[in-house]
Amino acid sequence: MTASQQARLKQGGASAVEFALVLPVLLALIYSMFVYSYAFVVRESINYAAQLGAEAAVAVAPDPIDTYQSRVTGFVQASVAGALSWMPATLRDSAIGANGSAIVPLLCNPEGGGPSAFCPVNPTGGTPLVVPITVPVQSPHFPVINLPGLGAFPPMPATLSAVGVGLL
Repeated sequence: MTASQQARLKQGGASAVEFALVLPVLLALIYSMFVYSYAFVVRESINYAAQLGAEAAVAVAPDPIDTYQSRVTGFVQASVAGALSWMPATLRDSAIGANGSAIVPLLCNPEGGGPSAFCPVNPTGGTPLVVPITVPVQSPHFPVINLPGLGAFPPMPATLSAVGVGLL
């Protein structure tokens, strides 16, 4: 065997070692990309659903006034449930309940403030309505791998939240 052939064999071994060191990092990056992109899609979907719910509340006629709040709630729940119908049922139900039953739109004070931290602080000239949605980040929808020495990978928040605000 010539000296150049021996050098190539040593180089081939070095390449295998480098590959063995780089491959786990590359796979972790690719895996994180998929998990975070799914979390981003869910976050944008609940943001869209919350805003759609707030817009649906604007379409409710205020007469008769005694059933107004329940009609607003029904419209908001139906529109949010429709916007999130693509989600797996277990994830959707943990976030908005069956058919949106866990969604509770909050009416804020027209002068500012109200029952939610998301109510406008200053007078708005109308009655602000807040539609909050929170999705718990849990397995199996957001799979996390527990790595020795690193813990949960990729790191995920406990919840994903969105708020839609409309002016009635």
